[in-house]
Amino acid sequence: MILIILGVIAAIVMPIVIAFFWIIGTYNTLQKAVQDIKEQWSNILTEYQRRADLLINLASTVKSFKKHEKETLTEVIKARAQGITGTKPQQMAKLKGFEGALSKLMVLIEKYPDLKANEQHNTLMTEVRMTEDRINVSRTDYNAIVGDYNTYVKTFPNSLVANHFRFKLEKFFELVDKSADKAPRLEL
Repeated sequence: MILIILGVIAAIVMPIVIAFFWIIGTYNTLQKAVQDIKEQWSNILTEYQRRADLLINLASTVKSFKKHEKETLTEVIKARAQGITGTKPQQMAKLKGFEGALSKLMVLIEKYPDLKANEQHNTLMTEVRMTEDRINVSRTDYNAIVGDYNTYVKTFPNSLVANHFRFKLEKFFELVDKSADKAPRLEL
């Protein structure tokens, strides 16, 4: 008789215990998914901030190299043009400006065997491409996490727990301001 009573109690209590642990597991899975979505959203914002910080600084560096090289080459060309007109080669070095411009060019060539503006420009373009790729990956990852979460929330029997605890579907990434996804305009 006691075994029958224990069997009846177990038959009643076991489904309740199993349901209780299933509800806890489903609730915790939903909470983790919500946190994953928030984290991935933060990653998108981080990539946008990285783009804003990095690209403007790189563009400024490229501008600086281009300006310095242009000034140096302009001085050398100008001094050379002044020196060639009606002078002998031995006298060219003595002409005002040519010696200074030439020594400036020699220092530039010694420091940088080839002029660096083009290299810096290529580095900038590589960084622009890589940064845009990183932003795209972050947005794609966000949408994948949202898709998994929304599927979990809408799938039976998880939907019972999700509805009871008021878990809402999340929205996929979409641009509110259509200009937000455009990289800053780089004036070189």
